[in-house]
Amino acid sequence: MAEEANESESPAESGGMMKKLLFVGIGLVLIGAGVFAGMTFLGGDEPAEEGAEAANKLPADGPALYTSLHPPLVVNFKDAIGDSHFMQITMEVMARDQNVINSVREHTPVIRNSLILLYSGAVYEEITTREGKEQMLADGLAEIQQVMTDQIGEPGVEAVYFTALVIQ
Repeated sequence: MAEEANESESPAESGGMMKKLLFVGIGLVLIGAGVFAGMTFLGGDEPAEEGAEAANKLPADGPALYTSLHPPLVVNFKDAIGDSHFMQITMEVMARDQNVINSVREHTPVIRNSLILLYSGAVYEEITTREGKEQMLADGLAEIQQVMTDQIGEPGVEAVYFTALVIQ
């Protein structure tokens, strides 16, 4: 009987020890979390500097700004047989910096010239498909970005959109 009593006390004592270790572990975790939170929210200048850097990057993530390349571009080109076709394109460019939009407006004649030269080499059978039109947009964006890099030292323009496209 004495052995049975010792056996029943041993698990109870080890259960009490486990509870103590658990409470000590939880206490250490809470203390660590408190120290970390105090250092993060109340400490040092580093978080403020990171916030200032993020504020400086805000224009790149700002709202989209658009400008049109009016009047519409009119381009003549040929199909595979050699028949002449015409294309009228109205486009808008998108940037997130007002200075870039102003530069696009200032350099519109150069941009229009480059686009007319680019699109006059179009192939009728290719540009009448959706994929061909998407390729025209990609090529137009690359052309505009090249002009902007030459003129202001940065591509600036993020996207180009057709607002009207007539192919005859």
